[in-house]
Amino acid sequence: MKNREKFAKEILDIACNGRSIAVTKENKIAYCSNISCESCMFDGCGKHIGRSQACSDRLREWAESEYVEKPTITSREKNFLDALLSNCKYIARDINNDLYIYYNKPRRNSMNELWITEDSNYFYVSRDMYGNMFNFIKWEDEAPWGIEDLKKLEVKDV
Repeated sequence: MKNREKFAKEILDIACNGRSIAVTKENKIAYCSNISCESCMFDGCGKHIGRSQACSDRLREWAESEYVEKPTITSREKNFLDALLSNCKYIARDINNDLYIYYNKPRRNSMNELWITEDSNYFYVSRDMYGNMFNFIKWEDEAPWGIEDLKKLEVKDV
């Protein structure tokens, strides 16, 4: 699904009011005149009154790109993250779907199909003890997730 399909109602409401569309850095649709350029995803177009051609081009590009759902965490996952020691910095999943917490940033070792660090400061998160958590974290991820970044995600309980 493209961004224009996901946000069709919000885009249409603004366009039908004869106003210019902006997208906040949090991926929310807004009236261009109601947010600062610095708050807009298309910041860098330059300070201006109204919409510049660069903004219009970036808006069109954004509208035609694929919508990416921002992950959310549950309150249980948030509590788990908050309970970790401050030196726990990263979290990643290996090819067997096992979850690990790391003190130092691990790198992917595709030969062994796991993440490795220069030290042994990491631990396994047992499904028997904690159940399934952080289902959006995958072996295929380009990099491990920063625990501080995870703490900033929206908390949503189903």
